[in-house]
Amino acid sequence: MTSTVAAPAQAGTAQSLTLSKLVKTYSSRGRESFTAVKGIDLDIRPGELVALLGPSGCGKTTTLRMIAGLETVTSGSIKIGDREVSQLPAAKRGVGVGFESYALYPPMSVRENLLYGLKARKVKGAEEMVAAISRRLEMDDMLELRPAGLSSGQKQRVALARALVRNPPVLLLDEPLSHLDASARQRVRRELKVLQREFGYTTIVVTHDQVEALSLADRLAVMDAGVVQQFGTPDEVFDDPANLFVAQFVGEPQINVVRGTVRVESGRAHVEIGSRAGTLPTTVTGVADGTSVSVGIRPQDCALRPADATGGVSATVAYFEHLLEFGLATSTVAGVEEGIVVQTPALESYEPEQQVVVTAPPERVYLFDVESGERLR
Repeated sequence: MTSTVAAPAQAGTAQSLTLSKLVKTYSSRGRESFTAVKGIDLDIRPGELVALLGPSGCGKTTTLRMIAGLETVTSGSIKIGDREVSQLPAAKRGVGVGFESYALYPPMSVRENLLYGLKARKVKGAEEMVAAISRRLEMDDMLELRPAGLSSGQKQRVALARALVRNPPVLLLDEPLSHLDASARQRVRRELKVLQREFGYTTIVVTHDQVEALSLADRLAVMDAGVVQQFGTPDEVFDDPANLFVAQFVGEPQINVVRGTVRVESGRAHVEIGSRAGTLPTTVTGVADGTSVSVGIRPQDCALRPADATGGVSATVAYFEHLLEFGLATSTVAGVEEGIVVQTPALESYEPEQQVVVTAPPERVYLFDVESGERLR
């Protein structure tokens, strides 16, 4: 950035964002009311980038729209710094917004769309700010075009640039990269992270893409059915999932989940999988012998051993996928309906019907309550 562009936020100028017991209920005459957001509590630190991650319909975008002032709050509190904003109109909240729907002005060129808000607020150096953001997001060749002449990916990039160019203390982005092709998505994702760090935006990104969330976010809130299921760093969410939903939603390839039975011998717990197929040790304590559980093991944490190896669960390779950097072996276990996927080193190869033993480190064998899905520890 040149010296004519607004300077990056200095330490202490970024704003915190606090959501307290935030609720959104939709009601209409003659229809049953629907609560889309159910008492969310989030404390986002100044300058932090937080991702709201979850499936469609889980309440992510509704939460973002309430923060932006585009949805009324049924109950609860929204604070930017020490200022309560939940009842303020959108224009007075001081947030930058980039939504998936673009909302560009059709008669204006891309340059004019980016300049419009800056000139309305009489921001000095607006032209230079637009030029700098355009270079960073590789948009110089489209500045004179109108929205009708842009692809959906280009429109999304313009909407992102319009939110960034304001240099807002709080930045809200709803699926900001979803319409970009794979190569552009990677470039813009990296640039977005650099810009966020450089300018100190306190940022919330809504996404259903776990790769996007894990690569961008300082912390992520995994949502389902209007509730935050877990809020933590990407490592915490991946390595220490709070419940079965989080374990299954975060991670690629998806975590293996099979039914098992806890066996406790000499104070140490193992989980029995399948019909006399074997057991896996676990660090879980306090679960009674004979308890039926859901067992979660990530493919990255599994290993295959020769069929005569001791310990582990006996299995048969059903099919093997060689993916250059690693392989994926799907194995079947007697008495288990689901296959167990194992990520293997690049140089290993397996044949269908090959007999193997599946092992995993005890600390990476997760147990979940069969009814509630809550993690057992």
